[in-house]
Amino acid sequence: MSGKIGGENGGQDLKRKNGVLAEPNAYAMVVEEFGKPLCYREFKLPQPQNGEVLVKIIASGICGSDVHVWKGEDMRSRLPMILGHEGLGIVDQVNTGRMDIFQNELAEGDLILWNRGVSCKACYQCLIKRKTYNCTSRWTYGFSKSINDYPYLNGSYSSHMLLTPETEIIRIRKAEEVKPEEDYIPYVSACCAGTTTACVFEQIRIDQADHVVIQGPGPLGIYAVLFAKEAGAQNIIVIGGTKERLDLCRKAGATHIIDRSQTTEEERLRQVMAFTDGRGGDVVLELAGTKEAVEEGIKFTSVNGTYASAGIAVDVGDVKINWFRDVVRKNVTVKGVWVGDVKNTYQALKIYEKHKELLAEMISHRIPLKEADQALQLMEEKKTVKAVLIP
Repeated sequence: MSGKIGGENGGQDLKRKNGVLAEPNAYAMVVEEFGKPLCYREFKLPQPQNGEVLVKIIASGICGSDVHVWKGEDMRSRLPMILGHEGLGIVDQVNTGRMDIFQNELAEGDLILWNRGVSCKACYQCLIKRKTYNCTSRWTYGFSKSINDYPYLNGSYSSHMLLTPETEIIRIRKAEEVKPEEDYIPYVSACCAGTTTACVFEQIRIDQADHVVIQGPGPLGIYAVLFAKEAGAQNIIVIGGTKERLDLCRKAGATHIIDRSQTTEEERLRQVMAFTDGRGGDVVLELAGTKEAVEEGIKFTSVNGTYASAGIAVDVGDVKINWFRDVVRKNVTVKGVWVGDVKNTYQALKIYEKHKELLAEMISHRIPLKEADQALQLMEEKKTVKAVLIP
C-alpha cells in the first residue's frame, strides 16, 4: 500500500508494509535542516499491523543528546527526521496478543514506556556478551531513522508514534487505572537519564564506606545521587555550575556540593580530597558531557578507584590524561557507559516510584510541542533542569 506522509506542510510518498493509512490526524516537529527551526508536519496515521503499537504521546523529554542531533553532531542521524527518544504515551491502537516485557497483554488506554533502542538479539554482543545496547544492528527512536524509514512516526516530538513488534514495552498503568487527575509526565525522566544511570550502577561496585564524586548535576547526576544513596555510599559529592540543578542534587541526598562556577580546578581538587579523607573518590562519575570534565575527574579518583564516563554523547576530541600518574600508578579502573537496556529502564522506574516528588521537581519546563525550538534552545543554554514537550 502507499500513501502520503505530510499534508500541506509535507507530501513525501510513504510505503507501508501490509498496512492501511487513515486520514491525516497526527503531527510532528521535523528536523529538515540541521541547526534550523523544526518544521510542523502533518502525517497520515497508520493502522498497526500484527505486533505494532500506535501510541498517543502525552510527553516527550528533551535530552542533551537531542541538541547534538539537531545540530548535526550525531553521525547516526538521517534527514528529514523526528527527534525524541524519551517518550511516554497511551496506547491508541493495538492488536490482540501484543504483550509488554512482563507478558501483560496491552490494550487501548494503557500507559506505557518503551526501550528507545531496538536490538537484533542475534549478534555476538546480544547473544554472547549479553549487552543488547551494544548490538551491532541496534537502531534508536529519535536518532537513527528518517520519516521515510519504517516505522515512519519514529520519534517522540510528535502526537503519535508507531512502535515496531520488536520494541520492548513496559506497561506502567492498565487503562482502568489511569487517572485523569494524576500527573504522569515526570515518568519521562526514567526513559533516558534514569536508564543510562541505572546501567552505570549495574557495572560498578559501591561499598558502604565509599566516597562517590559526580561531575554534572543534570538529570543523569540527580539520578546518580539517588542510586549512590541507595547503594549506601558514605559521601556523595556533586560538582556543577547550575544552582537549580545543584539544589536538586542536595535534596536528592548529596552530602557535599562544589560550585564549579565559584572555584578553580585546584580548589575543586582540594575540596574533593578534604571531603574524602584525603583519598579521593572511590567512584567518580563523568555525567557532564565534556572532555574537560574527564581530564579533571580522573585526578579526583582514588587508588583502586573507578572512573566511569556516561555523559559524553558525541565525539568531543582527544582527552589529555597522564596515564601513568592518574591511571596505572593508582590502579584505576576506567569504564565507558554508552546507554542502557530495558532492564535498566525498569530499574529507573523503581527508583522513580520511590522518589516521585523529588523527580517531579526535575521537570522545570513544560512546553507545547509546537514550541520545540524554544525547548532545544533552553537545553543548549542549560537554562532548564529538564524540559518536556506536551503535544
